[in-house]
Amino acid sequence: MPVTKRQAHYGSPKELIDYILDEKHNGEKAGVVSSINCNVETAFQEFRDIQNKYKMGGTRVAYHIIQSFSPLDDITKEEANEIGKKLCEELYSNYQCVISTHIDKGHIHNHICLNAINLDGVKLEDRLANEKEGLYALSDTSDRIAGEYGCFIMPRKTYLNNKNRDYYHQYKKQSWKEKIRLDIEDILPKCNTFDEFIDELSINGYKIKRGKNLSVKCEGMERFARLNTIDERLSSSNLYKFFKNKDNAVLEDVNITKNKFNLSIIESVIESKTAIERSNIQVQNKKYSEYQKTKYMEIKRYYKLKQQLEYLEKYNITSFDDIEQEIEIKRSMIKSANIVLKKKNETYKEILEKTEKAQDYIRLYETYKYAMSYKEQDPQYIFPKEVEIFLKLQKELGIENIEQAKRLIKSTREERIEINKMKNNILEIQRELNHLDTIKEEKLSASNLFIHNIKFGGNHIKYEKSDDKFYCIELPYTKDIIYIPKKYIAYNEKYQYYTLYLVDDMEYGIFNDKEEKVDTLTGTELERSVLEKKKEIDYSYNEFNIY
Repeated sequence: MPVTKRQAHYGSPKELIDYILDEKHNGEKAGVVSSINCNVETAFQEFRDIQNKYKMGGTRVAYHIIQSFSPLDDITKEEANEIGKKLCEELYSNYQCVISTHIDKGHIHNHICLNAINLDGVKLEDRLANEKEGLYALSDTSDRIAGEYGCFIMPRKTYLNNKNRDYYHQYKKQSWKEKIRLDIEDILPKCNTFDEFIDELSINGYKIKRGKNLSVKCEGMERFARLNTIDERLSSSNLYKFFKNKDNAVLEDVNITKNKFNLSIIESVIESKTAIERSNIQVQNKKYSEYQKTKYMEIKRYYKLKQQLEYLEKYNITSFDDIEQEIEIKRSMIKSANIVLKKKNETYKEILEKTEKAQDYIRLYETYKYAMSYKEQDPQYIFPKEVEIFLKLQKELGIENIEQAKRLIKSTREERIEINKMKNNILEIQRELNHLDTIKEEKLSASNLFIHNIKFGGNHIKYEKSDDKFYCIELPYTKDIIYIPKKYIAYNEKYQYYTLYLVDDMEYGIFNDKEEKVDTLTGTELERSVLEKKKEIDYSYNEFNIY
C-alpha cells in the first residue's frame, strides 16, 4: 500500500518540476520519468501556456503528489513509475502531469507534479468529498493499481472510538467477510449446481436469505452479508454463469436394486442421463446459450436424483416409514453430537480462544511489518488500528514473534483435531439429513393425499410441548396451536421453512396457549382458515404502506 500525500504548490510550477526531476537535488536528473498531456522537457512552458490561455487566477498553480512504496514491496523503479502514470491517467486524464521516480531515501517513491488547471480550463477540485479528485480517491486508486503489481495493501476496516482502546472485537466482526470468502473458495469446486452450492452453505452453518443476490450469516454475525459485496464474482448472476458453464457432468449407470419406493426416481435418473447424452451428441463442438441453460437444468436434476438414490441405497430405505425413521435417527445423532461438542468447546474454551488470537496475531503480522516500514519513511505516518490490535495480542499472549505464536498454535493441535473431527461428523450427518428431508418432502407432495399450502418457520415449533412422535406447532398468523405427527412435517433446508401436510377430511384439534381445546377443523377448513388470516394481515400491512 503506497503512502500517498498531496499538497498545493504556490509560486511557479517550474520550481516544483525542477525539484521532482532532480533526484539527488544536486543537478543530477532522475532516471525514470514520464508524463501525460505534456513533454517532460517542456512541461513548465506547457503548464504556463494552459494557465495563461484560461487566465487562471490565484497562487495555487500546481499540486505535488508523493507516492511512497515500502522496501518490502518487490517492484522495480520502472514499475513504480508505471503505477504513478496509470494513477494520473485514471484520475487526472485531462490534466498535465510529470511523474518522476526516486530511490534516494532507501525506498522507491514517486513525485508527481500536477497542473492545477486542466486542458479545458477547470481547476482541480480538491475537496475530500469529491469522488474523483478528492484525497480519498487518490489513496483508493493508488492502492488498487499498486495491488495489481503485487504490492501489499493495508486492510480497510472501520473502527468506532473505544474508551478502553480494545478494537479486537470490532476487528473480528469485520473479519467475517474474509472467512466467508475462504469458505466459499473451498465449497465452490465441490458443487456442480447452484442449488448444491446453497445446500453446502447451509450444511456449513450459514443461514441464507435469497433475493436479487444471496445473503449469508453464520454464527456470531449480527447481520446478513450480501455475497456480491464480498466479491462481485459471487453475485447470483455470476454464480449462475459459473455453474451453467461448468461442463463436468459424470454420467454413471444406475446400479441400484429396484423397489416400489425408488422405482420412479430410478426411471427419472435414466431419463435425465439419456437426455444429457443425446444433447451432447447433437450439439457437439457447438455452443448455444439456450442449450447451455437447458443442459445445466438437466444436469442439476440428474445430480439431485442420483444423490437421492445413493442415500436410499445406503440406508436400505424402501418405504416412507423407513425414511422417517432414518430422519429421526439423524436428528437424534446431530442433537447428541452437538451436546458433546458444546461440552468440549466449554472444556477447551480458553485454549481455543488463545489459539484463535495467536492465528490473528500471525494474520496481522504483515500489516504490522509494513506499517513499521512506512513509519520509518515518514515519522508522521499514523498507524492503522490493526497495529494496535497486533501489539495488544502480543502482550496478552506473552509472545514476541511469529515463531512463538506458531508454537502456541501447535501446542493445541490435539484439542483442535478433536473439535474439528466432531464438527465434520456433524456436517456430514447434516448433509445426509438434508437429502433425506428433500426426498420426504417430494414423496409427500407427489402422493396427492395431502394439502400442503401451510408453510412456517422453525420458531413456530414449541419444542417444550413436543415429544418423540408429535410436533406442537403454533399456527402461522394466529396464537392457536396444533399437534401433528412428525412424519407429516417436512423441512426444506434450502429455503429454511417447514411444510405442514394435512389430510383434507381428517379432523384436527385446535388449542389455545393454555392447551384448552377451542375448535375442531378438517384439513380443508384449517388450510382455509390460515390462508384467510394471512390475507387479512397482508391487507392490513398494505393499508399502512401506501405509495
